[in-house]
Amino acid sequence: MPSTTILLVEDSATNRYFIEQFIQKLGYLCVSAKNGVEAVEYCRSKVPDLVLMDVIMPEMDGLQATTELRKLFGEHWVPIIFLTSLNELESVVSGLKAGGDDYLAKPVSFDLLTAKIHVFLRIAEMQNQINQDAIRLEKYYQENEFEQQLALELMERLIRLRTSRPDHVWQYLSPAAGFNGDLIIICQSPGGGEHIMLADCTGHGLTAAISALPAIDCFHEMTEAGCDMPAIVRGVNQKLHKLLPSGRFVAAALIAIDSAGRQARVWNGGVPCVLLFNARGEVEARCKSDHPPLGVLPADAFDDGMQTLAWQPSQTLVVSSDGITEAKDSQGAMFGLPGVEAAVRRGWPDRIGETVLEAVKAHRQGGAASDDVSLLVIRHPDGGPSSR
Repeated sequence: MPSTTILLVEDSATNRYFIEQFIQKLGYLCVSAKNGVEAVEYCRSKVPDLVLMDVIMPEMDGLQATTELRKLFGEHWVPIIFLTSLNELESVVSGLKAGGDDYLAKPVSFDLLTAKIHVFLRIAEMQNQINQDAIRLEKYYQENEFEQQLALELMERLIRLRTSRPDHVWQYLSPAAGFNGDLIIICQSPGGGEHIMLADCTGHGLTAAISALPAIDCFHEMTEAGCDMPAIVRGVNQKLHKLLPSGRFVAAALIAIDSAGRQARVWNGGVPCVLLFNARGEVEARCKSDHPPLGVLPADAFDDGMQTLAWQPSQTLVVSSDGITEAKDSQGAMFGLPGVEAAVRRGWPDRIGETVLEAVKAHRQGGAASDDVSLLVIRHPDGGPSSR
């Protein structure tokens, strides 16, 4: 049986007969209606693949019928071709505005009718395929959103379980995408003191965030086991080197604060900003990136050497990822370390973090962040309330 149905709406019995016979010879099922009312009634329960619509008909003409059919069909597109005599061209214009797609002049040329039927059925088939693809894409999008939301919640819980929030440390994390490829972990050492890691994983979004998971677990577990920071740095690097695919790595600054609060030891692999400020808000020491990021080098080529900073109660460490230092204005100029230092001086001593973020936002001149942003303001444990 023919699977394609063409609805012929024609009040002339003669025209209806010959066109119906021709359509059936083409191999299609032809359903006939004598006016717009019958056409609308038929389409209330069934949707044809194509409609051939006469313009002038009793009870309901082709223009009214087309308007009603478009309401019935909704978002499902069914081609409607008007059959009209040459003196009804004005009505055709109105019909096309009402939702018609083309017209064919009477007396009908069967060669032209054949061509138009084939063309519009092919277009309708492509449109139907597009609609089905859109439905599949929407379903995939919804499922993906649900899965990503679940993954995000699990990762946030993991980070909350693995990190503490001491009063003297102010921190800020903001993702460029739904997932943050930057992370901040603060762990209390069993022997006293603190271990802190600010890490910036390659890329953005879920893939970057997944790269952070091995680093979080290794850093936390080795700290709880009482390992010193050089051993932790080496352990995290070894795990990432084994697990991460080629081209993936984690830029990180790892900081060990001793139990007496007299010194901070810093390992910096790829983090642009690790600055120690003195009591006047001036840079006392710069911890440059002396190492490649974690995960790049194998164990036998890895250097766990750390920089030791004498730390006074009046001093503050400021650490940030390149989401801050590489923020650009409309001319492409970066915020840079000078921007961080200037903002710290303006916010010194009570609004350091907030002032840096405000300065970066002003520097971007309304532009969106192009990278994940992380910022740490670490006051001396005996230096009073935490900075903001």
